[in-house]
Amino acid sequence: MASHEKNAVFNDIDSVDAHDDEVLHKLGLQRELRKEFTKLSTLGFALGVLGCSASVASTFNTPILLGGPGSAIYSWILGSFGCLAIASSVAELISAYPTAGGIYTTTAFVVPPRYRASVSFVAAWITVVGQLAAPAGVNFALSQMIFAAVTIATDGSFVASTGQILGLYVGLNVATGLINSLPTKALHRLSMSYVFINIFTTLACIIAIPAAGAGNLAPSNFVWGHLVDTSGWNNRGFALLLGLFCVQWVMTDYDAAAHLSEEVKNAAITAPVSIVSGVTITAVMGFFLNISLCYGIRDLSALPGPTGLVFAQILWDNLGKRGALALWSFVILLQAVTGVACQLSCIRSIYAISRDNALPDRKLLSKVWPRTKTPVIAAVFVVVIAVVFGLLFLASIVAINAVFSITAVALDLSYMIPVSAKLWIWLTKSEEVKFRPGPFNMGTFGYFVNLYAFVWTLLETGVLIMPQVRPVNGTTMNYTGPIVGGVCGISWLWYMLYWHRNYAGPGGHNKLWDDQSSEVHPESTGSVEEKREKA
Repeated sequence: MASHEKNAVFNDIDSVDAHDDEVLHKLGLQRELRKEFTKLSTLGFALGVLGCSASVASTFNTPILLGGPGSAIYSWILGSFGCLAIASSVAELISAYPTAGGIYTTTAFVVPPRYRASVSFVAAWITVVGQLAAPAGVNFALSQMIFAAVTIATDGSFVASTGQILGLYVGLNVATGLINSLPTKALHRLSMSYVFINIFTTLACIIAIPAAGAGNLAPSNFVWGHLVDTSGWNNRGFALLLGLFCVQWVMTDYDAAAHLSEEVKNAAITAPVSIVSGVTITAVMGFFLNISLCYGIRDLSALPGPTGLVFAQILWDNLGKRGALALWSFVILLQAVTGVACQLSCIRSIYAISRDNALPDRKLLSKVWPRTKTPVIAAVFVVVIAVVFGLLFLASIVAINAVFSITAVALDLSYMIPVSAKLWIWLTKSEEVKFRPGPFNMGTFGYFVNLYAFVWTLLETGVLIMPQVRPVNGTTMNYTGPIVGGVCGISWLWYMLYWHRNYAGPGGHNKLWDDQSSEVHPESTGSVEEKREKA
């Protein structure tokens, strides 16, 4: 390549980076992280967060044991369309406001000026809780999956104790924390491999089960028509919807790629495209994976088997011990990738929210370590909180499941706050807020996608906060609803009673807020202190 051609390429890159920095400047932010992620590594990261076959493996018990094959397959179809609508809605908003805060930052710019700080503060805390629970839940499942491999290797004679699972869980969180403290360039290189690990592992599972189990596969009428209700609710329709727990767990944290926006080149396009592409690829592969797994069921009444995981038992039944261990090793590797990716998304979320002073940490968690140019203190914080979550396992499995089960509900709720606000602007023709779409947008059609996403979120959230089995008691109660509701209520009260003195919204008082609010409310410009005096 000639020198002038190289210079032209570098100039293009510099101009894109300059444009991204200008967008951040308008949002009242200054980039501290290095832009090292490319289109491929961002897509790899998006796929890594979803971790198709590994995430299915950790949650496949729910649809199969409570509703049978019908619940697994048909809930996946329903959930895929809903998740794609949410992902597209999130991607559209992220394109307009690409920051490490992700959808939390977006919230402040699609609600009326008088509600910006209070609503975005509540959204920040919903995001914090959902993001902290995600990597903890993934690593807890990973520890169970590793010991499931030991169970297969010992022909079912080994069963891990509570202490062994917890000890491995703590070690996994520390290890992922060390990885996510590396410089951005190292994380970019790791993320590029996630594409191939994800696709290879999932395709291998899809092909290997029917190929190895040929002659002993379940009949088609069982796979496509067997829907039962073992939940105790005596309602097959509800049993089918309970399968959404698997779908929504696999396809959540849609804005994970958005949290890399300040480290991604041309973030306004790369991040949203990666989000939608990741969900689409996962939805298609997951559909065929569910079908393959259901054909591999030998005896439904014998599941989940000694491993405690339906997915692992199906591999064992069809591939034998050696084949199952070989393929299960790749599933474990993919789950480890998912743990690293989810934790990185969480770290960047905490970094951005701390930077906006929405946490009582004096912005400590937003400090960037000079040597790696990454928020290492935030990484340490996330690891410590995950370890604390894990200690709940000593109390009971119900206690720790209560924490981990809130991931999908909390994150989906955080997405719907700005999506519903954007819908409100459109439906009421409100002039209080001027939403300016980014380069990735769906035009007028996008509002119908937003509406579908909103309605779908109401449905799936209603299902996910319901107890999965009856009778409902202390060990079967679903505490997701009370936890998420408590976070919303307490954070709002805390803001109204005290923290409004310290929090002005994402980016504080910035130029874009002035530009938007002065068009309708000229008196709204001025410093935060002047506004408080007027109030």
